[in-house]
Amino acid sequence: MSWADAKEFIDHFRTDQIMQQLEAWNVGDLNRNPWFLGGFAVAVIFTYFVGMRATSAFLIGIGGFMLALSYTVSQGIGPDGIQGGGLYVVIGGGTVAIGLFIYLLFIKSE
Repeated sequence: MSWADAKEFIDHFRTDQIMQQLEAWNVGDLNRNPWFLGGFAVAVIFTYFVGMRATSAFLIGIGGFMLALSYTVSQGIGPDGIQGGGLYVVIGGGTVAIGLFIYLLFIKSE
């Protein structure tokens, strides 16, 4: 792998290209999609009651972050998104998702 190849690979991780890809995937629509929300809730409830607490905690952590990211992308990027509360949702939603993950995985006993 040459330096030019490495630079081309790293260019894919620029913020503007990541936001363009998220918008192309319609990530901003996930927080309003009833099939996604229902499937996510069923998966979390099923894994929790079956006894797969680690899987449930993992789903809550990843899914919670996805929902926070989806809401933020739907608010818009740049100063408009920050004024719309997108930054607070990412920080608050991420904190809640990580808190639930830590609680379910490490604190709650079987």
